[in-house]
Amino acid sequence: MHPLLLSRKTSLPSKHAIKNILFLRHDRIGDMVLSTAALKALRKVYPQARITVLASERNYEILKHNPNVDEVIIYKGLFKFIREIRTRGYDLVIDPFLTYELKQAFMTYIAGGKYRIGFEEAGREVFFNIRGPATSPPKRMVDHLLDLTERLGGRKEGYEPEVFLRDTEIQWANEALAEKGISANELTIGIHPGAHYPSQRWPAERFGELAKRMLGQCGARVILLGSSDDKGLLKAVKKSAGEDIQIFSCCGIREVMALLSKCDLMICNNSGPLHIASALKVPTVSMIGPTVTPLWLPCGKSDMVINKALSCSPCNRAVCKGHECMESITVDEVFEAVRAQISYIRQKRKIKGRSLSKGQN
Repeated sequence: MHPLLLSRKTSLPSKHAIKNILFLRHDRIGDMVLSTAALKALRKVYPQARITVLASERNYEILKHNPNVDEVIIYKGLFKFIREIRTRGYDLVIDPFLTYELKQAFMTYIAGGKYRIGFEEAGREVFFNIRGPATSPPKRMVDHLLDLTERLGGRKEGYEPEVFLRDTEIQWANEALAEKGISANELTIGIHPGAHYPSQRWPAERFGELAKRMLGQCGARVILLGSSDDKGLLKAVKKSAGEDIQIFSCCGIREVMALLSKCDLMICNNSGPLHIASALKVPTVSMIGPTVTPLWLPCGKSDMVINKALSCSPCNRAVCKGHECMESITVDEVFEAVRAQISYIRQKRKIKGRSLSKGQN
């Protein structure tokens, strides 16, 4: 056993001794959304502590208006982190990264935290002085993250990802949809065809063909969502879908969140917007190919995932020449999943309408 491991705590720090917590999450959008469950559990364990999250330029806006976070610091590189973070006097530093890399684990050490915890993987545990959970067996990322807070005295049950929108943001979405001629009582389906890596993307022309079918056969309004980086992708989808599809491009993450909150269904790849929609309790249909499927499954009860589970999967490659795991997913099978979700949504609306009528009598 490494000498540093001999000094690890077998007993947890007193809750009253933890007044200042740093939670590292300076990576992607989906990771941050899933981490909100752990942040809520952490707040329950340490209600009087100040909770700070180290976020990235890409994902920090997910935490706006989150009552479980007191401060967000944007990561600007390791050297700036070293210069600025040690003066803050953190009692507890948490590394939630599920990776073989040592960098984030090392950051808990150089942050000067009295107590440090993360996943036990590939020797990363030498930087922690509280014994953390293992990374196996594979399960949903949110469950792995709640394993960390459980080691700190929290509970796993009852916590799930959540994001928070202000009334002004929802009103903006209502007005933006109205400008496109989409009313609140219409069945509205959102499509986000992007993903961080090319290997995670279902072909754009298939998204377009799917949208064309939904427009023609489902009585739905379909909107395309994406950032400025997705302009070419959105145009390719629209080219296949036709003019009836509405594009919302150049959207920031808060605008995407607000528009998703007004959708009845979301169709996308394994991406940050998938987990945003799930956190907003919007039913989803998603396609997962090269990534570890159990890890990135959405957490909602109304989420459907299409995955081929090929012998070469998961490869975790950013780019794949064959791309069979995504290419083998047909428009027909995605459309069948969409029809099943639409049937569920309409039945739910019908039941809700009956209960409202009954309450008015």
